[in-house]
Amino acid sequence: MITRPQTKFRNLNLTLPVTIFTILLCLFSYTASAVEFIQLEREFSGKGSTEGAFSKNIHLAFKTNIYVSDTENRLIQKLSPSGTFLLQIPTNPESPDNILRKPGHLTVDDLGNIYVADVTAHHMAETSDPRIYVFAPCVHKLSPTGELLHTYFVDPVDERPGVVLPAQLIIDKNGKTAFAIQPTGHDRALRVAVNAENHLYVLDAKRGRIHKFDTDGKKTLTFGRYGAGDGEFDKDASDIAIDARGNVFVADTGNHRIVKFSGDGKFVLSFGKRGRNKSEFVKPMSLVTLPTGEILVKDASRFRRKIGGLPEVIALSPTLTQLTESSPTQANLADTITNATRPQYGPFAQNPLEAADTVSLNRRLRLLEEAEYRRYYDYDEKTEEDEELAEELKRADIRLTLFHNIISRVQKFDNNGNYVDRIIYETDQLSEEKHDLTFLDFDSSGFLYLRDTSDFTIAQYSITGFTIKPSHMNGFYSARVANFSNDYLEDYEDIDFSTDVQDELNQLELKNLVGWTYSLTERWHFTFLDELTYSEQDERYVTPPKLEDSFNFDTQALENAFVANLKFITDPNPYRYKEFNISIGRIDGTSDLTQDALFPEQNKQRRVDTGDADATVFEINWDLWARTNFWFRYADLNPAETSRNYVRRFYDVSGDLYEVFGSRNQARQFLSELTIKF
Repeated sequence: MITRPQTKFRNLNLTLPVTIFTILLCLFSYTASAVEFIQLEREFSGKGSTEGAFSKNIHLAFKTNIYVSDTENRLIQKLSPSGTFLLQIPTNPESPDNILRKPGHLTVDDLGNIYVADVTAHHMAETSDPRIYVFAPCVHKLSPTGELLHTYFVDPVDERPGVVLPAQLIIDKNGKTAFAIQPTGHDRALRVAVNAENHLYVLDAKRGRIHKFDTDGKKTLTFGRYGAGDGEFDKDASDIAIDARGNVFVADTGNHRIVKFSGDGKFVLSFGKRGRNKSEFVKPMSLVTLPTGEILVKDASRFRRKIGGLPEVIALSPTLTQLTESSPTQANLADTITNATRPQYGPFAQNPLEAADTVSLNRRLRLLEEAEYRRYYDYDEKTEEDEELAEELKRADIRLTLFHNIISRVQKFDNNGNYVDRIIYETDQLSEEKHDLTFLDFDSSGFLYLRDTSDFTIAQYSITGFTIKPSHMNGFYSARVANFSNDYLEDYEDIDFSTDVQDELNQLELKNLVGWTYSLTERWHFTFLDELTYSEQDERYVTPPKLEDSFNFDTQALENAFVANLKFITDPNPYRYKEFNISIGRIDGTSDLTQDALFPEQNKQRRVDTGDADATVFEINWDLWARTNFWFRYADLNPAETSRNYVRRFYDVSGDLYEVFGSRNQARQFLSELTIKF
């Protein structure tokens, strides 16, 4: 920090901030015992169409190696566990023989066979001259080297329609005229999984069904239905997984839960509900079963950490008056000390009423940030004008934001749906390279895969357990230097123009501001701010007509202000938002002012002022319920009514001490407020 050492300053008490930090860090460690973080292992892939590069829409599967289906490039690639290209199916995606049309979700069995969801045109049996084709969702079974072994259909594709259907005239692969029927939902997405016996399960969420096929391609079982009851799931169910015992788990996205079936289709249980607490989901989107029998679930919940300026935590020293009695030559001095030691902005506002009003006004606006963010970025249909506006808002957001992180989570459950722990990771929204990292998938070993939606690289992360990591911390440092020099020449009421008063004034202010924030979990957030300010003023006040009245003023002020805030979001739902805050603030300051006669041979009169201040504030801000807030503050203010407690010593024209004047004032405040909204 920038400082100008002054031997006359008394030592500031800085032990309290360190003690507070230590206590809060221990509290953080205690509350985070069930949280794990991730660590980057490697990056691979990129934008392209062959040999380890992919288009935008891809799906992953894992069986020792990594398998990737690429919808736009109509291919499947096999990569090593480290992401090295091994194999591509088919070798030439542009070939007319490529059966892949829109390859989607895929899985791999123990023999290395690949099952990929797709859409195909099936020749309806016993139709010729012309042939009739029906488009339908399907699952292709491919050998480890890419040969087609079988195609599974979840819809009846060989039954003649019982009603007249519209059809399109086409030319088939033999060059003959044919008709094609495209039923509603013919291109709907399917999800696939295989059990230990290599039986295929196909999740057809749009139809509310799960189909089971044996190794010969015969459909042996259909179960599930649309709804929100036992054994039911919504039409946007997004994933399916099978554990080592053959149990089937479905990510019931629309109902915000996980549904468990036995291998023969019987409903076992469901767990989860809408919310962001433990065992709650906001649209579960992906799941995987681990060899231990545990289940990882990724939902769409995103916890945002945004600080657009200094944390508005507390206001110290309710009132501030001048250090010295106001006089024509000292008015600016008082303003200088005021501005240096009690800024008009940030957490240490001079007027506590204004600060309290600001906090009250901004509190709910800050809490509803998530809804605001969705309004900017998360709507579905965007026009070109909307996207341009969103980019403009984003630019303004980045410009004014010190740090803006988004925390995502993966929850872990045992086989019966009991919560075990969770994994969290952050994306820095101010990072040009990393701001658009999105979740892609996870494998049965627990590795997480994130993808950069700009350059399409894939990043593999391992789970590292709880630890304090610099990558989870954000901070800022600001240094300010201000220097002002003013010269005044004054001629009073007489008939000539001559100098009656010459006033030379120089003011210097050095300010250091450091802030630090740590998002330990989605809901625990720690922030501290420390501001060190040094200010001085030198003034030479000369009256040539009467030199014995000339004086030199020298003033120094040093102050350290510290704030620590621990926040716990008790309910992150923006419409039921509740949080709990504990804030501790501390100010220590010292000031020295001397007034000396410029010409001691004529006048040894002088004055010496020494002042000090130390204040502590403890504050609790607690949303008891979504519409009920309790606020409590204890303040030990020393001084309470001035900027400093001071001692003033006066010396006469002979240089002898003739008067000592002291002012000490202190106050303790207990304030509380209960607010209920109807």
